Amino acid sequence: MADSTIRMPEALMAEVQKRAAAEARAPEELVQEAVEQYLRRKRREKLYAHGEEQARKLGIREEDIPGIVKEVRQTALRSR
Repeated sequence: MADSTIRMPEALMAEVQKRAAAEARAPEELVQEAVEQYLRRKRREKLYAHGEEQARKLGIREEDIPGIVKEVRQTALRSR
């Protein structure tokens, strides 16, 4: 694991340290977990945006989705 220095406001660091102590964890663990969650959320947002763009290009509206899902599921069941 690479060592890095990350700066943050003292008040925020104090909160991180307090929460880490309450959970018997290292502050670095909390920060790592927070960054991982942030990056997962950003990847998910990017994926959703891509899906919305593709749907727009194909002329698919949100209200069309249940019917499309039903159709795909029926097709999958028939191909078994």
